Amino acid sequence: MFKNLRELRRRIIQYKSRSKVHSDLDILLSTVKDQKSLEDKLQWLVKLLQWVRYEGDVDSHLEKETGRLPVARLRFLLMVLDRHPHWKKDVAKVLRTVVHEVSGLELYTETGLPRELGLWSEMVDRLVMKILPTPPLDHELGHLFWALFPDKDDPMWLASIDISTFDRICELFSYEVGEDERDWNRLKPDLEDALTYLVIQVRAIGLSPSVRRRTDKQTFRDSAFFALVRGLEEFLNAYHAQDKALTFEKASRFRMIIWECQRELVQVHKHLDEYGVSINLVFQMMRLKSYLHRIDSLLEILLNEKVDSKKVTSFLSRLVAENQDLRSTTSLLSQNISLFARKVVERAAETGEHYITRTRREYRQMLQAAGGGGAMTAVTVYLKIAILSLGAAGFVEGFLASLNYALSFCAIHLAGFTLGTKQPAMTAPALAEKMQNVDTAEGMEALVSEVAHLIRSQVAAILGNVLFVVPVVLLIDTLAFMVFGGHLMSEKKAMAAHTSVDILGPAILYAGFTGILLWLSSIVAGWGDNWFALHSMRKTLSYSPALRAVLGKRGARQVATFLERNTSGLIGSISLGILLGMVPEIFKFMSIPLDVRHVTLSSGTLAAALPVLGIDFLKSWEFIRAVIGIGFIGALNVGVSFGLALMVAIKARGINPPQRRAIRKAVMKRFFSSPLSFFLPVGATIAKAKNEASH
Repeated sequence: MFKNLRELRRRIIQYKSRSKVHSDLDILLSTVKDQKSLEDKLQWLVKLLQWVRYEGDVDSHLEKETGRLPVARLRFLLMVLDRHPHWKKDVAKVLRTVVHEVSGLELYTETGLPRELGLWSEMVDRLVMKILPTPPLDHELGHLFWALFPDKDDPMWLASIDISTFDRICELFSYEVGEDERDWNRLKPDLEDALTYLVIQVRAIGLSPSVRRRTDKQTFRDSAFFALVRGLEEFLNAYHAQDKALTFEKASRFRMIIWECQRELVQVHKHLDEYGVSINLVFQMMRLKSYLHRIDSLLEILLNEKVDSKKVTSFLSRLVAENQDLRSTTSLLSQNISLFARKVVERAAETGEHYITRTRREYRQMLQAAGGGGAMTAVTVYLKIAILSLGAAGFVEGFLASLNYALSFCAIHLAGFTLGTKQPAMTAPALAEKMQNVDTAEGMEALVSEVAHLIRSQVAAILGNVLFVVPVVLLIDTLAFMVFGGHLMSEKKAMAAHTSVDILGPAILYAGFTGILLWLSSIVAGWGDNWFALHSMRKTLSYSPALRAVLGKRGARQVATFLERNTSGLIGSISLGILLGMVPEIFKFMSIPLDVRHVTLSSGTLAAALPVLGIDFLKSWEFIRAVIGIGFIGALNVGVSFGLALMVAIKARGINPPQRRAIRKAVMKRFFSSPLSFFLPVGATIAKAKNEASH
């Protein structure tokens, strides 16, 4: 019964909707002759397209997605016009007036293409478009185009217009052309002007120093971008001479030049590693690709003697999609930052390779390097205790803590030691780089082995740090007690030290927050390495007159080489020190209760508190909770920083969700079959890696 009632209700609504639709169309067509000014005619045309896109209760989701309904309504409109010749004549005249009086140059050269010269100016322009009211419809076809096709489903139904309907639309434009309308069609002359305009733009960007010096061309005259203008001129001369054979010959040559320009862009992409990458350079490369693609599309339309319905509808559909995309700030950032992020990630991956152990020997070396890092961190712990005992203001305390951490981390890096918590953000990009061949069984097996190597390396680094920082801290306190007759930490500080890592306290939250800071420092490190390459600092420093005067030619080259190798590590160490020292103080000033918990520093601080708290504390439940807290702090430091870095690396590498699920499944399968291999250098993968290393 209820089903029948719902069906009856649906039919009533459908009948009313259809009546309303037909009524709206009748009103629109009957008022077309009343539109006198250009603006009135443009507004009427916008309303007509709104009718074509009409979304009432009769619309189904499937019809909306496939574009069948708008095309059907378009056919209905043409049928109505055929039955009412006076309406058809008025509509045709409005269409011809729009084409004649509204410039098509902006449609071809601006619609769907970036307008500004730089990324940030383009971003501001898009934000302004979102905030300010829509500009009035005027003599620019680009603005009209946006008003006509603002819906996200417009590209779908435009592309699905069939040949018969398209031919009837073209016939409508030419219906009963008056004597005063003979030159109404400006689309083709505007198209030729658009080609010239776009080619000039492409040539200017392609020959700019930032692009040109990243290609293999000796001079700018050897570049395909330089030949673009001449190629277009030769084609247009042949086209205007109406020599069909010569026209197609020159068009083929012009397209070869376009192809060569695209090849040079590939070279630019490859040279980004050597010369570095900037956001604005990525934006210019995106502009060049968009402009070259638009030039090729316009050339293809111009070459067709008869209007090709499929090519025109495909071009219009793509134009609408690009125009809608042009207003999206999110799309702009994702398109431009993805390449920048990928290059920064690739640089981090190169550093991360050094932190992955694949043989027993490398595992032992990692333990030794981590042990050295832990031993040096013991000094950092007591310097931190001394800074806290000063009772200085928050900013001063944060500054001194930052200085302490930064100098300590830099010393660890320069000594060749390692700090386990800095590794995950570097090793995750190295792991993502191995994900390119996961579609094959061999590639998946190699990736899973790499995951095992990586986790094992992290475990070794954390264990090495903790197992060495604790005894060295106790040794320093023992020596101080023998010399000064007292412990370096007060009882109050000792009580605060063990409660700060208590598993029942906020230590877990703080540890996760510290993981975010660890990841941020890796981003800064990758950016610094990229900046060094982008500004050619090695060459600049090698030939610096000041350095050569002080150190000589050889000394200047050594300084340049040293900084090239260590810029990433030093900037990462300094940025991590500043983040760990200053960020908590900034949050305190803002009344946000967030602090940092670094596993090595927390382990050392707890160890410094043990002599003060005495032997009975080691037997207490509070001590067990603190030890458990240390374990969770280490896991969260590593897990959060690794997870964030891996997420960015995967997105930058374009690894799709099905591949991610397959990777997770393969890793879990390996873990359950050989769990020990994820923590210790055992199993077939180690032997295999060792054999490969010996070869």
